[in-house]
Amino acid sequence: MLNGRRTDNARCHGPAVAAGIAAVVFCFLAVSAGAQVYKVVDEDGNVTYTDQAPPGGAEPMELPDLSVVDTDYVAPPATSDSQPAQDAAPAEPTPRELRKMYSDFKITRPMPEETFWGTANQVVVSWGSSKPLEDGMTVKVYVDGTLQSGDQGGMLALTLDRGEHTVYAELFDARGRRVVTSGSVTFFVKQHSVGFNRPQAVQIARS
Repeated sequence: MLNGRRTDNARCHGPAVAAGIAAVVFCFLAVSAGAQVYKVVDEDGNVTYTDQAPPGGAEPMELPDLSVVDTDYVAPPATSDSQPAQDAAPAEPTPRELRKMYSDFKITRPMPEETFWGTANQVVVSWGSSKPLEDGMTVKVYVDGTLQSGDQGGMLALTLDRGEHTVYAELFDARGRRVVTSGSVTFFVKQHSVGFNRPQAVQIARS
């Protein structure tokens, strides 16, 4: 039957195809390894390939040389996330990161409730943080709610009237954004009276 013939043909060609594929793969591996390949045909007509010389002094097969194709492709240099490019600029801290970095920013002088005596109304105000200010950062100082001045030096000399005063400072980043505000400090400026420490006059009673 036709169907039977097709089945028989398929059965016959199946092993042959498989053997052919295996032979090609074997030959390729043998050429890659530089080995000699021998073709052996048994009494039933089955063909096999081997790298072992069969008895009878058979000659090895002549196999074509492998072709090598040169290309201009150059692989890019490997990069590592742990070693970024040297020309990459460091990331700028976010406002939240800056607030965390300078959370201890405060007025360092005067001390709370400190009193200044005999300084000719001169008061030195200073501020700071455990972390040095970054480039471009600025400070504004307010005394009794009035803006005075500020700089990166961390110190400001003022002449104030006698009495009670308050001072606080604001820290700004390089873009002019306020990062943090220090706590307010109350202090006093006092001067000795005109008659302070003056010898008392001695009245001499007339006899």
